[in-house]
Amino acid sequence: MKNLRNVIVLITISLFSINSFAQSDVVGEWVLGEQNSVVKIEQQDGFYCGEIMSSDNPKAEIGKLMVKELKQTKDTWKGKVYSPKRKKWYDAEFVPKENLLEVKIKVGFFSKTMEWKRK
Repeated sequence: MKNLRNVIVLITISLFSINSFAQSDVVGEWVLGEQNSVVKIEQQDGFYCGEIMSSDNPKAEIGKLMVKELKQTKDTWKGKVYSPKRKKWYDAEFVPKENLLEVKIKVGFFSKTMEWKRK
């Protein structure tokens, strides 16, 4: 009986660990915007970065770095995201939620949140 209880506790802990790891993962391909641009985020040299893999926008630069210096904190990820319209890098917070990645950009008192969908 004692061994069965230990096995059940171990399985329960394992399931919660797997679930929390899956929710905090930003690695993968993300679809953003109306132009269906796909950004692939992967790890390089201890940081995570993302570049454009494909897009319906003819002006999009395939291979262009869009996310850099992405690093995990407690519940979120912090890094920089590139704005092609303004040609500037902005500090951003990335919050994974199942098949969505909320990208929050703050500039002074203003902020904007975008939702990227997992491909």
